[in-house]
Amino acid sequence: MILKFCGIKTKVEALSIRPLNINMVGFIHYPKSKRHLDIEQINKLTRLLPDEIDRVVVLVNPTLQLIKKIINATNINAIQLHGDETIDFIKQLRLNFKNIKIIKALPATQNIINDIDQFKEHVDLFIIDTPSEQYGGTGQSFDWTLLKGLDQSIPFLIAGGIDVDKIKQIEALKLNHLGYDISSGIETDDMKDKNKMLTVIQQVKGEL
Repeated sequence: MILKFCGIKTKVEALSIRPLNINMVGFIHYPKSKRHLDIEQINKLTRLLPDEIDRVVVLVNPTLQLIKKIINATNINAIQLHGDETIDFIKQLRLNFKNIKIIKALPATQNIINDIDQFKEHVDLFIIDTPSEQYGGTGQSFDWTLLKGLDQSIPFLIAGGIDVDKIKQIEALKLNHLGYDISSGIETDDMKDKNKMLTVIQQVKGEL
């Protein structure tokens, strides 16, 4: 399964993650988030990671100009859109940045299947997160049974307060998710916790 560890903030965290058996690392560029980093910080941290780990910048309702600036100034290779971005905007993003992976975060509502249908031809991966006014990062979970209607043709990760115990509960539902996007569930006192990260990896992948 795919594991994305999100909200990396420091060199210590990046170096602790570098050798781990994970697939994606997320860096947040959104001033309202407690995990916000400026572009220069993102540049320094992304360059500490190996190429086999996707380096994702998480943005909320960005402009194309901002995305271009971040792509040119950092070592990211994926954009995660966590706001109210339109299909037309994503089409423009794809047209302008053909080599960048596009991830769209969507809130887990009763409309999730219809929402995914609108975007699925234009993005590489979905992240299904807990609905919130602050566009994610709440550490709260949602009703995972909302995802039972998503088949294997839809590439999606589950987010929202994910930790080892919740992973066990989700696995029992036999959903078609590709993996998990985790931030608070691998933290202690707002810092990434190596032991928690290793425990999650062991649970999800079966090997470190």
